[in-house]
Amino acid sequence: MFTSLFEQSEKEYFEELKQKLQEASELYYKNATSPMTDEEFDMALKELEALEKLHPEWVTKDSPTKIVGSDLSNSFPKVKHLIPMLSISNAYNEEEITSFIESAEKSTHSGLEWICEMKIDGVSLSLTYENGFLTKAVTRGDGQFGDDITPNALTIDDIPKTLPNAPAGIFEVRGEVYMNRADFEKLNEKFANEGKKTFQNPRNTVAGSIKLKNPQDCASRPLKFIAYYIPERSKNKFHSENLEYLKSLGFETNLYWKASNASEIMERSRLIGESRNSLAFDIDGMVIKLNDLDLQEELGSTAKSPRWVIAYKFKAERAYTKLLSVEYQVGRTGAITPVANLSPVRLAGTTVKRATLHNFDEIKRLDIHLGDIVGVEKGGEIIPKIVGVLKEERLPNAEEISAPKNCPECNEPLIQPEGEVILRCGNLHCRAMRQCLFENFVSRDAMNIENLGPSLISALLDAKLITELSDIYKLSKENLLQLERMADKSVTNILNAIEKSKSQSLEHLLLALGIRYVGRTSAKNIAKHFRNLDNILKASKEDFLEVTDIGEIIADSVYRFFNSETSKQEIQKLQEAGINTKYLGSEGSLFKGQTIVITGTLPSLDRNEARLLIEENGGKVSGSVSKKTSWVLAGEAAGSKLTKANELGIPVHDEAWLLEQIKN
Repeated sequence: MFTSLFEQSEKEYFEELKQKLQEASELYYKNATSPMTDEEFDMALKELEALEKLHPEWVTKDSPTKIVGSDLSNSFPKVKHLIPMLSISNAYNEEEITSFIESAEKSTHSGLEWICEMKIDGVSLSLTYENGFLTKAVTRGDGQFGDDITPNALTIDDIPKTLPNAPAGIFEVRGEVYMNRADFEKLNEKFANEGKKTFQNPRNTVAGSIKLKNPQDCASRPLKFIAYYIPERSKNKFHSENLEYLKSLGFETNLYWKASNASEIMERSRLIGESRNSLAFDIDGMVIKLNDLDLQEELGSTAKSPRWVIAYKFKAERAYTKLLSVEYQVGRTGAITPVANLSPVRLAGTTVKRATLHNFDEIKRLDIHLGDIVGVEKGGEIIPKIVGVLKEERLPNAEEISAPKNCPECNEPLIQPEGEVILRCGNLHCRAMRQCLFENFVSRDAMNIENLGPSLISALLDAKLITELSDIYKLSKENLLQLERMADKSVTNILNAIEKSKSQSLEHLLLALGIRYVGRTSAKNIAKHFRNLDNILKASKEDFLEVTDIGEIIADSVYRFFNSETSKQEIQKLQEAGINTKYLGSEGSLFKGQTIVITGTLPSLDRNEARLLIEENGGKVSGSVSKKTSWVLAGEAAGSKLTKANELGIPVHDEAWLLEQIKN
């Protein structure tokens, strides 16, 4: 996965490893996808920890070893957890479970009792009841702060709205929002019939559903909730008693089993793992908790994880089948992805017929030939991928897989940009690229044009009713009715959705344009920084580098896009169609018009918390000090940024000053 340590300096390798983990964490928590399996992520994290022990001077407060992944969204109010919602450490074999138990026994005493629960693959949620009434439902967020999604939580039937027998005052319950597989399949079938984009898996669907802006939309999703933890100390002595208490209050609770050693834990995990496909919902492991609540308190937590609980993660299921053929998909940026067509095989409860081969370097690394018997796993339990080959079963005349020289869609010669492993089609009018570009444009996070799904986009392209993005806004009732299976009501709904999309905030338009490397977070940061499209069109590459979390690669890509004549013409047509080009986000005005740089380690806030406070009060956070910097927020070991601020005469403030300003 990473460049060999021997091929680069140790510090370069460390920085690359750190960046890969940060990117994977953000994809998982913000987009509900992952380029790495849990085990790959954890192994890389352990490697980073080992390097940090060797070089403590390299450790930063935002290291993946120090912080909990964050699913915070700018669309919801932020709430500070009364007790941090930490992540659980993972184990992958009996040795690691044994080591964990021995460590707990060494700190307390031998003969501990453990509770084994199924690890449901969903999204964590904290519920707060005040005098028996549900008042707050908050996501885990970054562990310290979470998103307040109470209106959406109120639509979930499994969440009690009142607890008549709950303790007086504040009572917090934590659990998991999830979706049964059968309900997920029905929802996907419904979306497919309506021509909408379908979902990848139940967890992905849940993560998106609880963050829907309209509670009525959330209510239409078959979400379920299971309670598993009471964070405040109760009158009970054991965690198992707390689970029974939650059940008596009206919550759905998890099944649990008691164990006294690693062998019993592993045997229970084996039995549950073998039967996981027969369950109504997805699980990806077992959670092992110390039953004695007094000993839980005694063991405490690290900054990231409790010391009294661990998750035993199941190995990704692998199936073997025959590779029948390879076809090539063209993405919206022209990237050519090889996809394997397989003899159908059952894997993790579904029938798999296709799997990604990623790129041609991966095909070469695995030495895959047509007709091979290949091992298939679900990467991150989502996308099937080929992970190995049974070379001993290869036929003598097996044909090697050769990279195509021309685009499989438009037949234009393919190119391989310098420094990239991916082949690309350079024809901007390639039909496959146009299809992907339009699908991205109408997607939920972009312009959110409901009912304009892939099949309808394909029909519109075939009929030459759309060739440019702006053509969507020229569609008429007559245009749409001439297509097959289009009725008057569905046409009206589509046209209403198209009209409604014109009022989307600027960040949605930036995401919709399909600018390479620009995702949801960077689109939002660019929109907040520049406030309107005219400012973006006038910006230099250096101006883009001033945007929060925008580095050299993204800045260069955005600058090139907006200085392309083709892009300028397309944007002008979209403007003429009446699309909003302003950022519509609301925020305080305390730091309006100010650009702030954060440096060093703050006493109580981490950088994300400080940035959030500044942005919520109208400020823009930049990664580098320049003459445009209004002031610097500095903590311990501030380093070169503080030095440069002093040289330029830029005001420097500490955390106490920031909090005082916001308080007043």
